[in-house]
Amino acid sequence: MIDQIQPGSVGPVTTGANVKNQRLQGILRYWNEKRADRAMPSLRQIDPVEIPRLLPIILIADVVASGAKIRLLGTDATTAYGQEIRGRDITELDLGDFQPFWQQAFAFVLESGLVVAAAGSYRKGLELLDADVVLAPLSDDGVMTSHILGGLLIRPAPCMATAGQRAQTGILAAAAQLLRNTG
Repeated sequence: MIDQIQPGSVGPVTTGANVKNQRLQGILRYWNEKRADRAMPSLRQIDPVEIPRLLPIILIADVVASGAKIRLLGTDATTAYGQEIRGRDITELDLGDFQPFWQQAFAFVLESGLVVAAAGSYRKGLELLDADVVLAPLSDDGVMTSHILGGLLIRPAPCMATAGQRAQTGILAAAAQLLRNTG
């Protein structure tokens, strides 16, 4: 087991403390509350009215022969991704360098029936984005995973938001020096 989900990684989640973001922790708490003493809750137990604060990042996927297909993706995640993805296979999403971790996370849940988290970064045009996902199994029969409940956060990577404020090192320092010398 891993203690902390690191960028560019996939790992099982043993406690909510393994996940940094409070909204993703909220999804885990809700999933645990619904499952009670069972291995996993069912999709019928998930009630959006109970989790209004989590709806913008919520993800529900149906298990299909090829893996998983997005049934629902919250408005924040959809807006950050840039287009509606309901009804699309998880392999159809273009998440750049995060794509392998995204797919591994779904595969892990489907194979193990355990909760998993993944973190990574990818480029969307010139923008560098961080992505975090938590996925938890749901079961119609109490045994086999039939759906996946999770949360997806996509946001600008901190280095992009603070690039002009960071210490002048590396390529930024070289560019700044070049501008000073030619100016």
